[in-house]
Amino acid sequence: MKILVSPQWVVDMQPSKEILILDATLKKTMNMTGENKKEVIPGAVYFDLDNVFSDQYSELPHTFPSFSYMSAKLGAIGLTPHTKVVVYDQQGIYSAPRVWWMLKVMGVEEVYILDGGVPAWKEAGFAVCENHTLPVASEAKHFPAQSEYMVDKRAVLSNINTHQFVIVDARPAARFNGVQAEPRAGLRCGHIPGSVNIPFTEVLAEGKYKSRDFLSALFDRQGLSPKKSLVFSCGSGVTACIVLIAAYIAGFNHLKVYDGSWAEWGADGALPVQSYQV
Repeated sequence: MKILVSPQWVVDMQPSKEILILDATLKKTMNMTGENKKEVIPGAVYFDLDNVFSDQYSELPHTFPSFSYMSAKLGAIGLTPHTKVVVYDQQGIYSAPRVWWMLKVMGVEEVYILDGGVPAWKEAGFAVCENHTLPVASEAKHFPAQSEYMVDKRAVLSNINTHQFVIVDARPAARFNGVQAEPRAGLRCGHIPGSVNIPFTEVLAEGKYKSRDFLSALFDRQGLSPKKSLVFSCGSGVTACIVLIAAYIAGFNHLKVYDGSWAEWGADGALPVQSYQV
């Protein structure tokens, strides 16, 4: 199944009313025009990753909520497990992959990402508006959630010795190597022992995903073949999903996310850390 779609594909699908468009833009990255107006694809419903679709009781940012909570909130914005969904964000590619992954965890069958987001939409000559469409709730009460798409810190700690999967860290190299301080207070520097580093910026060019051939070669240089099971981590679970999608494009299928990511691991002094500090 393809993941990435073009602006023209979305426009062609809209008249049939078979798709639900979700704006996954994080508020802190919201692109404002010079007139201080949001740029919204017409018909899009806002997917509030910070304040609705994250565990509000967790001390960690962007933590996946309970499946029952997610089921209720997805139904409230019009989703069913069979809804055809297109996700985008205003930066191009940033938070949309996180929402793609969350919906797949919840068993939504068809989820696509608008490659290039709002910038690509505008470049293709299509109009934007200022306001999101108000959602119309669906009657869905249950989503077939699949917990196997994520791992917790116990599984990651055990994996240091068992090597059941490879951790792919999407943070910038300086943070991975432990030579640059973390932007969040109270976190140690470095990375999970045995992990490899593929910064999320390496898989993108001008807000879009690079080619399958480029991405395949990128993973190959890290010694990663499509037969391997990969678990993705970053600062808080958002950019990890950017690299997860890149792996999917490159032909990998055994893909999971460590949802706690470095916000959890780096804060726990009992967990081992590796760094290349001199």
